[in-house]
Amino acid sequence: MRVVPRYDLLFLVLYALLIPLAAAVVWVAVGRVEVLGAALVILATYLAFSLRRPLRRRRAAWSPFPGEWRRFLLERSPYFRGLDEEGRERFACDVRLFLAETRVAATGGAPVTWKTRLLVAAGAAAMLHGRPDWEPPLGDGVTVYPGHAFDHNYRPGRGAIAGQAPERGPLLIAEKSLLDGFADGRDGVNVLVHELAHYFDLEARKGGLRIATDRARPVPWAEAIDDAYLRHDFSRSPLPDYAVQNEAEFFACASEMFFEDPGRLGDSCPRLFALLAEFYGQDVRTVLKE
Repeated sequence: MRVVPRYDLLFLVLYALLIPLAAAVVWVAVGRVEVLGAALVILATYLAFSLRRPLRRRRAAWSPFPGEWRRFLLERSPYFRGLDEEGRERFACDVRLFLAETRVAATGGAPVTWKTRLLVAAGAAAMLHGRPDWEPPLGDGVTVYPGHAFDHNYRPGRGAIAGQAPERGPLLIAEKSLLDGFADGRDGVNVLVHELAHYFDLEARKGGLRIATDRARPVPWAEAIDDAYLRHDFSRSPLPDYAVQNEAEFFACASEMFFEDPGRLGDSCPRLFALLAEFYGQDVRTVLKE
């Protein structure tokens, strides 16, 4: 993640230049000096409003990373542990930016522990590590349910839903399932990665991402993942049975294994692995070496 996303900076500068330019045109047309004063007020108001997010992100990026957080991630995140020192610093910056902008709360808006918030941020940071221009697609934040699961009526402690990624609304995740996903960072199962993958998939489909992999020309992401799903040999696949449901679940399950057991996925499904490596902009095997 960038401290100030490029598009944010572009539009901030563009509009900051357009306001005085428009004022100059109006001043030349009407010849009233009051126009320039009004333009200054409008420009100051615009900058005061528009700079809030960049300044908030800059403060977050430069804030100290608690030693307790670092020790916890070294213990619970094989991805963080596998990075070199420069990579860990960038990962830590992404964690701070994520937590500064993304609401992570329990049902009803109640607070959750710093460990839960940190693990959510760490999952997002790992998935964004190879795509510094991407932002976490979680405008509605993350809602954490108690226990291992909830049911279709969103009652905690019932049913078997460990996580959910509704197209509108926050990402939903059961806290104990989240913790279990990081308890064994190499088992290929991580509900947070699974649900986040759904959001990245939707963003790629809407945003027009194009993927080349082994093709002569890049194709839309939807076409690439749909083709991979149709070609995949599920009878010999290391992916769980749930992956056969549809293209979206196939991608989400494959993403779990990509970030948790990349060696096995790469050996078993080299074409699928290459597709995910291009999508996420990284080869996780270079990080998870242990």
